[in-house]
Amino acid sequence: MTVTRRNVVATGLSSLAVSAWIPGAAAQATRTRFSATSPQGKQNLVKYAKAVDLMMNQIPKGDPRHWEFQWYSHWIPGPQQPWSAVMSTKTTKINQVYTGKPPNDPNRLLAQAMWDNCQAHGLNPSDPNFFQERFFLPWHRYFVYFFEEVIRGVLNDTTFTLPYWDYLSGNVSDLSIPPEFRVPQSPLFRPNRNPWVNAGQRIDQQNPGSINLNAFKETTYINGSIGFCPILDNNPHGQVHGAVGNSTNMGQVPTAGGDPIFWLHHCNIDRLWESWNRLPGRINPPWPDRSFPFADGNGKAISVKTAGANRVALLKYQYDKYYQPKVVPKIPVANPNLLAMSVATTRLAAPEPVKLDSDIVRVALSPGTSTLATPQAPKNLLALSAVQRQQYLILGGIQTHDETASTYNVYLDLPEGAATPGPGDPHYVGTLNLFNAAGHEGHTTNSHDTAFNVTDQVKALQAAGKLTPTPTVTLNRRGAEQDKPNVEIGQILLIES
Repeated sequence: MTVTRRNVVATGLSSLAVSAWIPGAAAQATRTRFSATSPQGKQNLVKYAKAVDLMMNQIPKGDPRHWEFQWYSHWIPGPQQPWSAVMSTKTTKINQVYTGKPPNDPNRLLAQAMWDNCQAHGLNPSDPNFFQERFFLPWHRYFVYFFEEVIRGVLNDTTFTLPYWDYLSGNVSDLSIPPEFRVPQSPLFRPNRNPWVNAGQRIDQQNPGSINLNAFKETTYINGSIGFCPILDNNPHGQVHGAVGNSTNMGQVPTAGGDPIFWLHHCNIDRLWESWNRLPGRINPPWPDRSFPFADGNGKAISVKTAGANRVALLKYQYDKYYQPKVVPKIPVANPNLLAMSVATTRLAAPEPVKLDSDIVRVALSPGTSTLATPQAPKNLLALSAVQRQQYLILGGIQTHDETASTYNVYLDLPEGAATPGPGDPHYVGTLNLFNAAGHEGHTTNSHDTAFNVTDQVKALQAAGKLTPTPTVTLNRRGAEQDKPNVEIGQILLIES
């Protein structure tokens, strides 16, 4: 039998006594998660530090409540690709952790089912439907939820809730990692973060303003590589990962779960998803009949369905406050099919793949292969064909073999020779981060894609007369001088959808 992820999960769980679990079935009051800066959040951070210490030093290795078991459920330190290397690393690690344990040991079987399970960050060619971007948010909601349950069990404290790190609260001080994580003697401290992070500086100090909430411009959950879920995945999700940690820490998928700040970051990502759902007309897609394996608060195997994570109310928790954007885009179409790709028009495209082989790379776009306004009418070439449609700059097929902390500011039609400004410039459309891109070299079916909604920038540049008929895209690397990754972008498209 060919070993695939589906085989491993099915075999592992079928050999276990898997508890039936129904979200919200327990007779419990709704719990509240608080900001890490609030009095309640700080009280819970004291408990969190105690729990992390217990999970690392008191719970036996191989127990699902051990720190590394939870970390490895996201990804085991090692490769993300190719899949054969992923499975080889997993087998080696399981054999190390469960030396002397029989093949049917319940914890061993649960590790086989749970480890390397993070959705949207892998590819199994034998089971191409396993990792999907649309599952990024519900899988992580469960991941944080059951991690929180484990902590309550470890502490024997049903009042504990995981705080969230609201780095985009509007207070600049919140862009610094909470002080509880910067004390070297604390279980919450990790020395391998970016040096400025543990020094208490704002995490985006190398590129101030690059972390944003532009995902709230989206009115659909997912639509190919665009929509709220994939854009939130890129920023602030991936942007914060890279700003906090290097290639042995938060900066790479396989090592990110080892840092205690990971969980506060994902708690905030979960809060932002629920915040989006609370806006008028924002609904999630109809979830397929898909289940995920986890360990409950007692470390026992359970299987949960995607639909059970649709909203926080189903899981009997809430947040003390939610994000409310100043401008809420209206839903363009009543009851849209959120999973079907709407007809997208390629307006402009780069003629060939682009290598980011210098600190500043400029690429000229040319008309795409679909209905366009005449080239003699430059203001019409990029004009929206309908008020309801949006424009996106797609950087697709991003491949890099290197592990890097570099990011790239992306500009639309920045004048040649102009100094590369920061995110406040009207030509700036976003920042490309390479979180989840390392290890994708030669694996184009699992390459990294990034989308930027450029509708507002296009309108503003057109109004100011600063957008040419065939604009350029400029990418400016931000990172240490010695950190020059080998990056290729398979295609650059400006689409209307």
